[in-house]
Order: sequence, then C-alpha cells, then structure tokens
Amino acid sequence: METLEKPLTTKVKVIKEEDCLVTLSIELPKEEAAQEMESVFQQIQSRASLPGFRTGKAPIDLVRKHFADKARQQVLENLVSRASTQVIRERKLEVIDTPRVDKLDYEPGKALLFHLQIEKDPVVKAKDYKGIKVNKSSTEVTEETVTKTLEEVRERNSTLVASAAQKVEKTHFVVTDFEGRIDGKAFPGGSAKNYLLDMAQPQTIAGFSEGILGAEIGKEREVKVTFPGDYARKEWAGKEAVFQVTVKEIKEKKLPNLDDEFAKDLGLTSLDDLKQKVRENLQKEQTAKSDRSIEGQIDQALLDNHKFSVPPTLVDERTRTLTHRALSNLQRQGLVAAGDKQAEETIREKSRPQAEKDVRLSYLFKSIAAQEKLEATAADVEELKKKALQETKDNPQNVDKYFQERDLAIRASLTEGKVLEFLKKNAKVKEVKE
Repeated sequence: METLEKPLTTKVKVIKEEDCLVTLSIELPKEEAAQEMESVFQQIQSRASLPGFRTGKAPIDLVRKHFADKARQQVLENLVSRASTQVIRERKLEVIDTPRVDKLDYEPGKALLFHLQIEKDPVVKAKDYKGIKVNKSSTEVTEETVTKTLEEVRERNSTLVASAAQKVEKTHFVVTDFEGRIDGKAFPGGSAKNYLLDMAQPQTIAGFSEGILGAEIGKEREVKVTFPGDYARKEWAGKEAVFQVTVKEIKEKKLPNLDDEFAKDLGLTSLDDLKQKVRENLQKEQTAKSDRSIEGQIDQALLDNHKFSVPPTLVDERTRTLTHRALSNLQRQGLVAAGDKQAEETIREKSRPQAEKDVRLSYLFKSIAAQEKLEATAADVEELKKKALQETKDNPQNVDKYFQERDLAIRASLTEGKVLEFLKKNAKVKEVKE
C-alpha cells in the first residue's frame, strides 16, 4: 500500500498578484525543517562511507560533521519542491511554466522561507461576442474578372523567345551576369551568372531593374541601388550597393491563342469548358476571401473588446513558431541566408505583436467554447481521423499514431473551428460593395 506524505504546515502570503503572475511568500516552521534535516541525515548515514567505518555504519555525529552542506542542499530541494507542489494544488493554480524560486532563506534550526513566482493562466470570460458587426464584400464573379483571369492563364502558359530588340525595355526578360559590392566589398547573394530578370516585376532592391532599362546586349553597365531602411540584414539596411551588370540576352513573351486548342492543352474539352472552370475557381476564391475577411473582423472585434495580459512564456513560444515559419519561407526564396542571426532577430521582433494577439485570441476562444459548450468531442476527433484516412490513403497505424501524439493540439484546433463557425453564424453581417 502506498504511503502518503504528511502535508506540510505552510504559512502563505500573496506578495504580488497580476493577471498572469502571482508571487507567494511561503514559510515552513523550524520544527518541520529540523525533522526533514534529521531524515536526510539518516538517509545519508545509510550510504555514507567514512574512513574506519563500514558503509552505513558511521556514527551520526560524524555524518553531520562531514555532510552538513550536502544535507542542507537536500533539505532545501525536498521541502521547496513539496511545499511548492502542495501550495499550487491547494490554491488550484493552473501553472504555465516551471515556477521560479527566489529569496530562499534557511539555516538549520530556523524556519525555511522562500518566494515562489508562478506564471498562470489569466482569468478570462469573453463577453459581447454574439452579434459582432462585420462587413461582407460581394462574392459575385463578373465577366471582367473572368476575362482578366483568362489573360493571366495565358501569361502563365507563355513561352520566352528571343527578342529582336537591342536595348532592354520594361516588357522584356533579360539574361544577365552581375556582381554587386557594398563599400567596395562583395556580399553574399550579390553576384550571379545567367540570371533571368523579369523587367516588369518589382525587385527585392528597388532601382535594380530600372537601372538596366536601355542597356545593350554585351555591354557592361553600372547600377547603383540603396537597400531599404528596414531590410532584414541590418548591416546592409540603408546602404548603397554598386552592381556591374552585363545583359547577355533579351527575351520577350509569346502568348498562346485563347481558343479550343489552348483549352485542350490544359486538359479541358473546349474554351467554354475553360471559362466555366475559371469561373468556378474564382467563385471559390471570392468566397474564401470573404470568409477570411469576416474571420479577421471577428478576431479584431474580440481583441478590441477584451484587454488582458497573457503569459510571457506562451507569447515566447508563439513568437518562436511564427519566426521559424517566416524565416524558413524567406530562406526558401533565397532572401535570407541560413544562420543569419540578425535577420532572425528582426523577424522575431516583427512577429511578437502577432504572437501576443494569437495567444489572447486562444484564451477568448477557450472562454467562448466553455460558455457555449463547443469543446471538441472524441466523436469529432474520430470523424477527422476517418477523413484523413480517406484523403491520404496512409497506413491506418500511422494515422492513429499521428492523432495520438497530437491529441490535445487536434482537439484545440477543432474547438477553435467550432467557435469560429458559431461566431460567424451569430454575427451581424452587412453586405457591402467593393
């Protein structure tokens, strides 16, 4: 039968209490500290090995003399841990991170005193979340939009052919070699061979493509540009870069004819079929865009109507997630080098406000879910699992493992989805024209 430890006698005072942080003063009487000290010395004695004595047979007085510091440290660890756990349980505190022990004061024969800083969930009760006023843009797909999209489809399926032009124009694509320098020194990513540049598209560094306009094939040209003041690489921000650029080829687009043959090349039966597919896709995009706008308005209304602090630890975690996501995206595009700490810090600073909003919204959604009984159920999770099996055709064991390992995250996501649908259903929607 398991032996339960006797509860400690604790004298607890609230030193400071905020939305997400409470600092407690905890005192244990000297009698209980002394009792723990005696128990620790007995444990040490049973294992102690001192000259002239067999292991575990050294007199207790010698053990006290040789192991005083070790015993004191063990007493602190034991009592602080037990007292902290007991106080948190008794006060029913939802702890976010490992509590921090501060101002630890203890000497043998005296009471043990320490401060405990506990990061906790704020008390949040969402209000006025029904009837949120939102504007809904028209999702009508016009003939003009269909025509514009068809032209974009032609653009995406165009081919590049050699141009007869000898000088670079805004509509051209140019194959270039370039080498850039800052303060007379080459810099990472500042040089390339056979680089294809779309003259009509804005560049990462404003002024680069403009500096090539009018350039002739085979002739080197100097182009000066200035990095933006908020550029991710802080050491380059606001600095001038000088590029030596040589245009090797000038190309231009050749668009396919908009006819049945073009539609068939895209896997459709006719031009009319292509137009219908385009219209259907546009309708889906417009509907999705409208939904995102409504959701964004609802989120902002909730944030505007509820002001409260959130645990720094959760904000830090969310900031890391957003920073990692943004950094990975920029690295895939070649805009930030791997291991660039300055760029990472800049992105982290920009991500933090959104991270705080995300954490605040998560508390609001939890509150609404509790009030409206919208928490995800086991049946909801099972339904999602069945859908995943149908869509992925993956091994059922792999899907089961995925859902088991991420059960809490999946339930949280499903709950947020339910809350969002509830809020949209109960919102006051006003149709507006763009």
